Amino acid sequence: MMLAIDRLKKEAIESCEFRGHIMGRFAHVAPDSAYSICRRCGAEVSVDSRPMPNEIDIGGEAVGLSCIDGLAGRVVNGRLTR
Repeated sequence: MMLAIDRLKKEAIESCEFRGHIMGRFAHVAPDSAYSICRRCGAEVSVDSRPMPNEIDIGGEAVGLSCIDGLAGRVVNGRLTR
């Protein structure tokens, strides 16, 4: 049986990879929360299997923004290159 935190980590990694990130290993800050950082751009993702009512279970720049050096390309002299 997969734990809720493991399911969230798997979902977070899939979302981050979709945006071109290469995520490092998750570091646990509590039994029900963890974070990971992209090895290329430093964007972070965090997961929390027991968020408060006004919080989210998966969040961070790595799930919301494309990797600067990843599949999204890179901005050079104001132009997006691949």
